[in-house]
Amino acid sequence: MDDFFGIISVIVFGCGIYGFYAYIQMRRDGHINATLLLGKDYTEQMCKDKEAYMQKAVPAVLVFSIVATLYGAVDMFHYFVQPIMLIDVIGMVVFLIMLVWFMVYTTKLKNKYF
Repeated sequence: MDDFFGIISVIVFGCGIYGFYAYIQMRRDGHINATLLLGKDYTEQMCKDKEAYMQKAVPAVLVFSIVATLYGAVDMFHYFVQPIMLIDVIGMVVFLIMLVWFMVYTTKLKNKYF
């Protein structure tokens, strides 16, 4: 069972790294990362005010990426190197709160700008 949770930590870490990649790409080329922010029912062309959307969504992607990467690293350390139960549990709670906040926040942005 520990191997399963260890794999989850690698996935969370990978999501954080992908979030950094998406953040850099959005800052560089100004296009909305559809995979991370929009989903299958929306396209960038449907956005009513792309500049305002990007101004609010891009910082949220950065914050989510930082938290996901840090938690993934802590969780991998916990499962593969040395058990640090208290820090791992605190990191998991912070990550889950951040995940829910990110989903709610980006959904509200989609409802407002699409």
